[in-house]
Amino acid sequence: MEDPIPDMPVKESPISPILDWYNIARKRANAPNLQFEAHWLDVSLPKLRNIIDTNKFDNTQIKLLDKHSIDLNIAACISQMPEHWDIILTDEYLSDLKKSKRRLSLLWVERKGDSVDTDDMMMIFRKENYCGMVYQARLKKIGRTTKRSFEKMLQDILRKIARGQDTSQKQNNVVF
Repeated sequence: MEDPIPDMPVKESPISPILDWYNIARKRANAPNLQFEAHWLDVSLPKLRNIIDTNKFDNTQIKLLDKHSIDLNIAACISQMPEHWDIILTDEYLSDLKKSKRRLSLLWVERKGDSVDTDDMMMIFRKENYCGMVYQARLKKIGRTTKRSFEKMLQDILRKIARGQDTSQKQNNVVF
């Protein structure tokens, strides 16, 4: 117990060295709660929670996550969805997830499944600038419309969303 605790790995991936460090350090910390443990380990509380959540995986799952270089925060999100592990913890899904630029959104939609509603979808559309890309594509293909039509109304709504303005539920329905 008098041996110094090894330094925490700096990189967020691979996960196994981080978990090995945590399991050693946690025994030595013997803290009564997470706040004290985070302070003693000199780790932020959110990062400590990510480590604890990721520690739920067994060794084969951790090896699979390390094989695909999944970062700690993404692994923690995956750990929150044990009902979807059979889908997510596969070579095919993890390789697609690693290549994606929208990892958290993909996991979020996977978690929501059939219960995704229009507000959830619109939030993702805004976050990933989907409406802005659709607006630009429509301008390129159709051009800016001047006469009163459905296309003009749709372009106006898409432009508002792309600029970050709030829209009503009716306007969101037009987008869908």
